Amino acid sequence: MNQLSNSMRLSTALVLLLLAGAYCSKKNRESFSGAYKPAVKSYVKFSGAAPMPGSGFSGTLVKFKVAGLDSLVHLAPGDVQFLLNGIEAKIEQISPSDSTITIVVPDNASSGAATIVVKDRMYFGPQFKVKGDVWLDSTFNRLANDQQGNIVLGAGTNNTITRIYQEDIGTVQSIYIMGNFTQYNNLPSYDAPSATGVIPSRRSYVLKLNPADGAIKTDFAKGAGPSGIVMGLLPLTQYPGYLIYGDFALYNNRDGVNNMTRIYTNGMMDSVVQNVYNPNPLEPQYNVDTLPAFIGGFNDGVLKAFLDKNRRIISVGNFLNHRKNLYNLSTYTNVVRQITYMPNVGAMDQNGNLDTTYNYDRTRGQVLKGANEKITDAVQIRDGNSPYGKIIVVGGFTAFNNIPVQRIMMLDDNGQPDPSFKARANGAINRITYNPVTRKLLVMGIFTEFNGVATPTGIAMINEDGTTDFSFTIGELARTNSFGGNWISYAGQLNDGKIVIGGSFDKYKSPGTENFVTRQNFMILNADGTLAAGLNNTGAMSGTIFDILETKSGAKRALLLVGNFNLFDNETVGNIIRIGLEPK
Repeated sequence: MNQLSNSMRLSTALVLLLLAGAYCSKKNRESFSGAYKPAVKSYVKFSGAAPMPGSGFSGTLVKFKVAGLDSLVHLAPGDVQFLLNGIEAKIEQISPSDSTITIVVPDNASSGAATIVVKDRMYFGPQFKVKGDVWLDSTFNRLANDQQGNIVLGAGTNNTITRIYQEDIGTVQSIYIMGNFTQYNNLPSYDAPSATGVIPSRRSYVLKLNPADGAIKTDFAKGAGPSGIVMGLLPLTQYPGYLIYGDFALYNNRDGVNNMTRIYTNGMMDSVVQNVYNPNPLEPQYNVDTLPAFIGGFNDGVLKAFLDKNRRIISVGNFLNHRKNLYNLSTYTNVVRQITYMPNVGAMDQNGNLDTTYNYDRTRGQVLKGANEKITDAVQIRDGNSPYGKIIVVGGFTAFNNIPVQRIMMLDDNGQPDPSFKARANGAINRITYNPVTRKLLVMGIFTEFNGVATPTGIAMINEDGTTDFSFTIGELARTNSFGGNWISYAGQLNDGKIVIGGSFDKYKSPGTENFVTRQNFMILNADGTLAAGLNNTGAMSGTIFDILETKSGAKRALLLVGNFNLFDNETVGNIIRIGLEPK
């Protein structure tokens, strides 16, 4: 009996165990039945074929090859959208029979990718080029055509171009580009061989180009040229040629350069054969040396240099000392310099001799303290019809020579803040530009108020006296990335009043309008801040503009852009391009 009872208990336990296993199995099936969701239906797919046509103006009908269009026919119209670079385009026809969707290029479109949005899903397609008044000019820096017949542009420079300058001598025009680059179009050298047949080194930093096609002009034979960054060229009035300035200690491997020197129009340094001190009379070859004729400069880089109404050279930067070469005390291997404390701004004659009446406290007989924070930029305004007007300086400073100034000041004729100039910003100003035709200035930076008025995107237009020009109002900017910093890194006004803007943004909403328009880091505005019609058709730009120059492409109005950028209108470029500003 006990044995039977034990057998029954064992059977009961086994049944309970099996039932528990079955229950757990069912429970697990119920618990995990939703782990794998049904596959989401893929409505459409771009075929990869190019749109037909591949480019067009606003209003153009364009066909895109798309598979799976039969799945869209029965959807409500609001469930299907077609975007062209983020802007909705009208769908003219969906044709499953030949797998095409036809759209109308919208008025405010710009070059970029096509996208179909079906309910909450997005399907990305090919690029479409929107035609308009702005176009990348392939006649500038054009090298050749590839095997498919496409135009191949030169690689441009390998680093930043800080400034562009146009030279007009009679009927001959030239442009100079300068900056931090050491290569142009990957060429092994930049100058013609010297009389000895020696090709100069690759060091460049400044080049003379033909403005028609961007080719290097070899009549600017500077040898090795400057040894570092060039910030500008200043035409001189008492000597033929230019003052070249920036951050360099050598020019064509000659010592005695203090971040600036005088050069001739052919690129050679203005030099003198100078007797120097030789401690060893048995080596007479060291009795003389070839040295810069310009004997002045500063201990650190010069940002900008100007001629004032007295034709003095006014230099602006973050230097502390003026340096003057003393050749009578120098040797063949060492240039002796006289050091004079002169912070941030200094005046010299066109030989480099310091003018100690400028930025100097006559009552105490000492140089003043300069700016209490960094200077970032400066411009010179006109004085009536004369280009030699006063100089406006910007940066992060709040005092200059112990005088309160809020990140912007105008210098008087003695190098002191001009009290008649009242502009002020509540944050650092990074750039300032000036158009001598419109006589307006644009300031940009990380400030959120200028002259007491809110400026959430850090830009303002001002008059020559520092007052705000309220005829210009920047609209709203938007960006999808998390990058902070400046919205606008460059703004420059053209002679007709239009404004070229570069920065970090994806969309722009003109003042007085309701909708954002896709503008990817570049746009052209009217003088009032609205988007200029026909001038905003280009696609994405990547990088920073440093300078612009109004010019021509044949008979067409054009604009040269230089800076540190590698993409324009979705095409790879190299820090210098020319764009058209009217229809081809």
